[in-house]
Amino acid sequence: MAGQKNLHSISHDHFTGMMLTQIIRKGNSVNDDFLKNIDEKVNYTIHFYDQELANHFYLEEQVLFPLVKGLSEEIDGIINRIVDEHQFITDLVKELNFKTDLENKLDRISRVLEEHIKLEERVLFPKIHEALSDNELTALARKLFENGYENIYKY
Repeated sequence: MAGQKNLHSISHDHFTGMMLTQIIRKGNSVNDDFLKNIDEKVNYTIHFYDQELANHFYLEEQVLFPLVKGLSEEIDGIINRIVDEHQFITDLVKELNFKTDLENKLDRISRVLEEHIKLEERVLFPKIHEALSDNELTALARKLFENGYENIYKY
């Protein structure tokens, strides 16, 4: 995940999200006894959502998107789709609590999350970089840092 230098912290979050998609599909390759059965994957997915994804979605919706909304109709359309996907992923994770059809639900979460991350990394972020000057990107990174993205100034 190449990401963009001014959006480094968000891209790092996406990297960990992609790791979740692989854990759901394949289990944990580092420890053969961990995250191999369905209940462990469900518990891990719910924990990951609660500890990582929910905050990531919030920061994007409340910090990043308001800063870039209005740059173009195309960016606004992508943002609207992403916000809808955030809600859809949230609903899918909540469905895990019903303890039925867990393998299919996990598979769907994994696939939707992967496509969602690709949309942000491969489409939205490059469009933001095309629309903003270097100075505007630096200002965007500063605002993101001030509002909760810690490692934004890695570069």
